Parts: sequence; C-alpha cells; structure tokens
Amino acid sequence: MKALACLRCQSIRPRCDPVARARYAVALTALLSGASLSLAQESVPASFTVKAINAAEKGVKDTKGWAADLHAVLVENGFPLSKENVCATIAIIDQESGFAANPAVPGLGRLAENAISEKLRAYPIIGLQVIDYLERTPSPDDSFMQRIRASRTERDLDLAYRRLVAHAADRASIGVALNSGLLNSVIEDRNEISTIGSMQVSVEFALETERDKRWTHMTLKDVYAVRDALYTRKGGMLYGTRLLLGYETGYDKKAYRFADYNAGRYASRNAAFQFVVSELSGADLSRDGDLLSYRGSRAAKDVSKTEAAIQAAVKQLKLTLTGAEIRRDLLKEKSKEFDKTSMFRLLRQAYEERFGKAAPFAMIPEIELSSIKITRKMTTRNFAESVDRRYRRCMAVN
Repeated sequence: MKALACLRCQSIRPRCDPVARARYAVALTALLSGASLSLAQESVPASFTVKAINAAEKGVKDTKGWAADLHAVLVENGFPLSKENVCATIAIIDQESGFAANPAVPGLGRLAENAISEKLRAYPIIGLQVIDYLERTPSPDDSFMQRIRASRTERDLDLAYRRLVAHAADRASIGVALNSGLLNSVIEDRNEISTIGSMQVSVEFALETERDKRWTHMTLKDVYAVRDALYTRKGGMLYGTRLLLGYETGYDKKAYRFADYNAGRYASRNAAFQFVVSELSGADLSRDGDLLSYRGSRAAKDVSKTEAAIQAAVKQLKLTLTGAEIRRDLLKEKSKEFDKTSMFRLLRQAYEERFGKAAPFAMIPEIELSSIKITRKMTTRNFAESVDRRYRRCMAVN
C-alpha cells in the first residue's frame, strides 16, 4: 500500500522547554517595549505582512489571520520578525500552496488510483488480488479505493491510509502494538505523503523535531497529531519556518536556502563541493547534494560515487587523509560543521591552487523532481528560482 501516499488535533502551543520559553519571553518583551534588541529593530508590522501577502497572491482568504499566525510562529521559534524572514516565508507558502492550509490538488483521486493500480499490476496475481481487496473492503460502497478516488487533498489520502492501517491491525489483532508506537517506523515508511500543508513541510523533519523534545517515545497517536497539526495554517507555518530558517548556512544568496528547502539542508553547499571534487578527480558526479548513499535517514556503509571520487582525488593530490578520515568528515555533510572539516578545506584549497580561482561555496543542486502531482518538468533549480523571484517581489513591497 506504499503507493497510496506517494502522491504528494493536537493544538500548537509554545514549546515547554526552558530555552524556548526564555526565547519567547525575550522576543515578546522586545516587541512590546521597543527595547534596543536586534529583534525589535528589525521587526515589521503585521500591516506590512498583510500587504505583502495580498501582493503575492490575489484573493487570499483571511490575510490578517495568515499575517498574525506568521508573526506568532516566528516569535515562537525565536526568529527575528524581519522583512527578510517574513518575505522568505511568504515566498515559500505562495510557491507551495498559494496560501491554502490543506491545498486541493486537481484530479488527485484519479492520479492516486492510477499510481496504485500501476504499481500493483506489476505483480500479476497478487497485485490483482490486492486491487480487488481495496475495491471491496470494508464494503463495496465505501471501499478504500472509493475513498482514494474521492480524495481532493493530501489529508484525504493520508486519512484513507490511516483507516487501512487500522483495519489491517484489527484483522491481525495487533491493535495494542499499533497504538503503542512499536510499529511507527513501519507505518511511516509506507506512508509516502511525506510533505504536508501550506509550506509542504517534510513530515520526517516535523517528527524529528518533536522526538527531540520528548523523554518518551512517540505513540502512533502522537505521530498522527503532528501530521494533523501540519495540515493547519499555524501548524504548517510553525514547522515550515523552523525548516526554512532554523539553521546557519553561510550562503550569500537566498536562492540557495530555498534550494535547500526543496532538496535538504546544506544541499546547495554540498552540491558545490561535489563540483569541486568532480573538477579535481575528473569523475562525472551528479550535483544532488548527497555525498553519501542513504537508507532512509541513515548513511549506508557502501561507498558512494562521490566518496569514491574524493578518495581518488585525495590519492592524486597526495593529501594526508585516510579513508576513515574521509568517511568521518562525510558523515557531517548534513550539518554546518562539515565546512570546517579537514577534507572540505583541503580539497577546496587544492581546487583554488589548480584553477587559480575561488572554489564555489554553494550551487543550486541539479535534481529533477518526480511526483504524481507534477505534470510538467520541475527541478530544484526551477523551484529555487521561482521562490527567489517571489521573495524579491515581496522585499520590494513598501
């Protein structure tokens, strides 16, 4: 049933940890008192945000509500209420949903049904049996396939998948294990509705954020609560702004941050590093921003094409880096610390010495996007450039 989701409530409260409360209090005090903190100095009024939303997208319902929630989540996350942050968020929302908390996708039900049928028909006997099961269960008039056909939004498909999971668990008498959270990873791995809401936030990112704040494991109910929050206006922006703004990049252009939002944090920096390695080693590398191979969110043990090219370049250049040191540094590729590693610095220095020019720090990853919702060619470059145009138009609003 993995094909079901490939189609691309718990209320949201200020975080309860002491650091978050302190950050929230400082931000709120600065806004109310006019204190000379950078947050207060950079703050834009809600009236600007309303005007910027109206300029970005015509006919948005409740622009004042969108503006109020946007300001609230920036404060809650501890981010400055700057024009730059407001416009970056507006640009992503406009690109991803046109300011819809749970956007409808034209023909989604039909597209989902076709995708499921195509995958299942690859298994001639079992596949047809599964299709028949989906058409008849729980009943012919209200089957899982009927619910899929009727889906207009990703949440509709998500709920259909959840019902199927609950039905299967009930039939197998594993409800206790299901609800305890013991099967969360299995269930989530098969739910390919992986980006949700007005900012199309990565569900994996939102769940990881919540796990980091807990002492206990998440139950399936907790997982569903995070998903439900992402479908709300405020919840989608709360996690979306964290994903977009909650890390230091070192980039000199906003477009690289927008590309990261689509391809993964630091993908633009890593794509530039792949370019450097390719030029030094002569290897034909894809600039996708992933330096290692991954199994889910974990780095695989096998040597990726990029890692092999790095090993070749290190050998050619006679650099004092062992295979173990290369792997150690590559394991930091999803963090800011990667650009401080010996491998990163030595290879960039070698590039500059060989070619007599500065090594690029960031490049837009070259990734072709694939989804049943995408009906025309779309790449990470298309995405980043489109968002960047929206961002610059917003920054021009007075």
